[in-house]
Amino acid sequence: MNFKELSKQEYIARINRVMDYISRNLDKSIDLSVMADIASFSPYHFHRIFTYIVGETPNNFVLRIKLEKAGQLLQDNPKATISEIAFQCGFGNNSSFSRAFRSYFGMSAKEFREQDKAIYIKDGIRYSKNCKPISKIGKNPQQINAQLCSVEFNKLIIMDTKIEIKQMPELNLIYCRHMGAFNKIGQAYENLFKWAIPRGLVTPETKTVTVYHDDPSITSIDKMRQDASIIVKGDVKVEGEIGKSTVRAGKYAVGRFEIKETEFEEAWNTMCSWFTESGYQPEDGSTYELYHNDYKGHPEHRFIVDICIPVKPL
Repeated sequence: MNFKELSKQEYIARINRVMDYISRNLDKSIDLSVMADIASFSPYHFHRIFTYIVGETPNNFVLRIKLEKAGQLLQDNPKATISEIAFQCGFGNNSSFSRAFRSYFGMSAKEFREQDKAIYIKDGIRYSKNCKPISKIGKNPQQINAQLCSVEFNKLIIMDTKIEIKQMPELNLIYCRHMGAFNKIGQAYENLFKWAIPRGLVTPETKTVTVYHDDPSITSIDKMRQDASIIVKGDVKVEGEIGKSTVRAGKYAVGRFEIKETEFEEAWNTMCSWFTESGYQPEDGSTYELYHNDYKGHPEHRFIVDICIPVKPL
């Protein structure tokens, strides 16, 4: 690997550390100097480097992540007050939260909570439980075929699988981060294995995990953060664009699927449909896919995968 590529990977690794810190500290005020210190840059250079790599300024990134987290909590945690959610997402008072929320989503937090939640996704269009197209971040709903509900809607959500509440163990991971469309994460996995295999971290028993940091019903697809990961034992010294993380142990809704590459959307819709009648709600934490095979070795090129979503009672 040449010096230019090594330098690029080091810069990405430093920015990833900042993103991880922000995600762990959404309830706090995070200023530029703190982020710059984590990245080991001066504030001036950090601002320029972060903006170049991520595509938005550090302060805009922090504000967006806080607001999108607030939107997720408004939908998933109906018992929490708007004030509690604002405080949980690092806003010191309701007025500053209200102004920022309306500016970003195009509606008040109360209006956002009262609107139908996007449960299913079909061809990039988001739908409520009752097959109503849902707007995203203040945008108008997309036009759909009026016959969709009666003809196609059941195809969005019905997959034959068993979904259970399980106590899942802590996962010690190394990862390569991908931002953008879900079906483009393959390059991140290639980079991860290229780094891990020569270091003896990949065996026939090694399992891969995709960790999701954002809610696709709220976050734009081009800003979705996903970690292509493998489970490792012990503390692994990482470098370059390879980072390390931990998924905490806890109760998860776990659905086992045996699916083609084109069927992940339906699998996730099945999980979301189950939630609406389960008596559970998503808990704050990491949502992930745990893969049990190399799909290339499957006779039908299918993934055997568990979709795991942290839960708590309604």
